[in-house]
Amino acid sequence: MSRWVIPDSPSLKAGVGDQPDGALGRIVKYVPAEIVGAYTLVVSGLATVTAPKEFTPYVAMGILLLFLVVTIVYVLRNTSGKVRQAHLIVSPVSFLAWGYPISSAVLGEWFVPLAAFLVQTIAIALAIMVAPKTTVTTGTG
Repeated sequence: MSRWVIPDSPSLKAGVGDQPDGALGRIVKYVPAEIVGAYTLVVSGLATVTAPKEFTPYVAMGILLLFLVVTIVYVLRNTSGKVRQAHLIVSPVSFLAWGYPISSAVLGEWFVPLAAFLVQTIAIALAIMVAPKTTVTTGTG
């Protein structure tokens, strides 16, 4: 099973290789789980640090933005074509949809539950709607 979304590909080789991902498969694959896991570890560490609490939300937002950039770079390095295009649209939003609620303990008053809910809703909607398709070109000669 591919870690990346498998595009719908019209071809003559039906049944060969992995099948294109449906909506549920895309929802799961668009979430950059490797990055969310590392982010969770870092933010959990931040929650245990005994630093002045007035600076913690700033540090947490900085870490969130850093890992957002890491998500984009990760997609750029590991994908190509229509799959890259689809992941560049959905994976950063999916990271924010997971990362923002994960960091709620260190964000304090900066965490707005309604905003978290809206970003998660947008991420799911994008995962359902954005399905990469490959095209087959036919040569005539």
